[in-house]
Amino acid sequence: MTAVQYVQALFSHYDAGGFECLNSFISLNRTQVLADAAAVDAKYANGETITPLCGLPLAVKDTIDVQGYRTTAATPGLAQAFPDFSAPLIDNYLSQNGIILGKMNLAELSSTVTSINTNGPTCYSYNDIGCSTPLNAYNQTRIAGGSSAGSAASVSARFAPWALCEDTGGSCRAPAIANGIFGLRPTLGCYNYSDALVLATFTRDTVGSFGRTMEDLVLLDSFMRTSNATTDELGALSQPVSCAVDVDRNMNLSGLRLGMPSNFGWVNPGLSGEIENITNYAMQTLMAAGVELVPFDSQALNDVSADAWGDSTESYAFEDTDTLARYLYRHNYTLSVPEVYYEVNRPDLNALYVNQLIQRDFSRQGSTDDWVKYLTTKRPAIINTWNNAFEEYDVSAFLYPGFSTTLPEIDACEPYVKYANGSVISFPETCFYEIDAQAVVTALVFPIGFDSTGAPFALQLSAPAGMDGFLMGLGLALEKLFGPMPAPPSTAACSGCSSNVFYTNVTYSGVGAPLSNDTWTNFGLTFNGTCQSSYLTSYGSKGLLGSGNPLSTSSVPAVSTSG
Repeated sequence: MTAVQYVQALFSHYDAGGFECLNSFISLNRTQVLADAAAVDAKYANGETITPLCGLPLAVKDTIDVQGYRTTAATPGLAQAFPDFSAPLIDNYLSQNGIILGKMNLAELSSTVTSINTNGPTCYSYNDIGCSTPLNAYNQTRIAGGSSAGSAASVSARFAPWALCEDTGGSCRAPAIANGIFGLRPTLGCYNYSDALVLATFTRDTVGSFGRTMEDLVLLDSFMRTSNATTDELGALSQPVSCAVDVDRNMNLSGLRLGMPSNFGWVNPGLSGEIENITNYAMQTLMAAGVELVPFDSQALNDVSADAWGDSTESYAFEDTDTLARYLYRHNYTLSVPEVYYEVNRPDLNALYVNQLIQRDFSRQGSTDDWVKYLTTKRPAIINTWNNAFEEYDVSAFLYPGFSTTLPEIDACEPYVKYANGSVISFPETCFYEIDAQAVVTALVFPIGFDSTGAPFALQLSAPAGMDGFLMGLGLALEKLFGPMPAPPSTAACSGCSSNVFYTNVTYSGVGAPLSNDTWTNFGLTFNGTCQSSYLTSYGSKGLLGSGNPLSTSSVPAVSTSG
């Protein structure tokens, strides 16, 4: 198969399946992609080498610069931002005879773990930047994870072979969990993006990789690992580590020790009944393969993380502004930081950026001193506590569930989500990513099956910085153990229609039980047009906003695992 034929096959699958409704792309230039593929084929016809990539296309999260494409970060203020250079890891990929498939949709400015963007009157007229919510490849009523949702869905739905994500506090992991693929957060500093990335922070952000199989992810990682070692700059590791990897493709699981926190804490309320059952199945499968699961008390880690949380949000606020200012300056854009933030489309995010980042109103988070204290005292305390726990329990990696609840519905998610026992909790309480991001470790998500809604479920591994190769070898072994994930339907349920996500104010106070007429999430969801699924056509037409519209048992697969 030629490079052109492969690209044409991807486009045919995309069109036949009606996958445009997933809103995965921000920029897709078919003419350019086919021309780039034809150029690779021409090299081969002339007797030139086209290995190792042979024209394989790469989907790129639209925070990562690719010369010739806009880098919008899914926000209107950057809709016309064309960088004049690419990230070094992109240059390396192209130099290996790869091509770019397109730029992928995300949470506006990488700001949420849900990737919910809203339609509304402030939408930018040019391709509706910042106005479409990237949808889940398996179940379009559920979140696709954030913020690298378009990248993950494109790999899951099989119209991209692999993709790049970017992880601040979970964005290479939550979308992988939600879309049933493998996701890697590499050791900070090993993927060289230089100043060609719209960062949220310099202390957490790294580009990462998505693959539908572990072999795919390992191969993609080999082209992205463009740094020899991490640095000791502010926000990075105090002791640089090597970025070289040695992946064991035949790892023996027998005798391997994996630590599982006995309290899935930080501020988590625990696991919902269904997620607990799926997790127990996974634990039994691992133990049957000879893995020793080592329970450990994570209270010290939970406490130090909770203590740093207020100062951590302070760090976000300061770093967000500073990193964007540097990005705009390095690209010689005439835009200013306030101009970008005033154009943020989602109402609650607009208020956040304007009040906190532009006006520097940190009355709820603290002061500038708190930010400095976080960088110099509290973040190092998280790193030390994490490393101490790892050494004390003598494990090879930590293991824990991706989410503590089934995957939330878009219209029953932010800022609260209905927990399995009927209570309403804060959505961030269902996530486990921030501790690892602040501890500067490497992490890998691997899928193991589905929940009762037909949405994927996955587990996450984390290990000390520099152990990326070990984690990838372990991922290969676990993929063999649990088996491959079945693909989503070849035709999207939303094919033939478009989604509309709208914003509303929350009336629920967060205290006690919500009243019958309370709304407890910010978003409503409807589908317009004639959907492939009649369920989607009527979705959102009944029920209170924020109460969700549970899927009927006949509309989704039965509870299953991939093994």
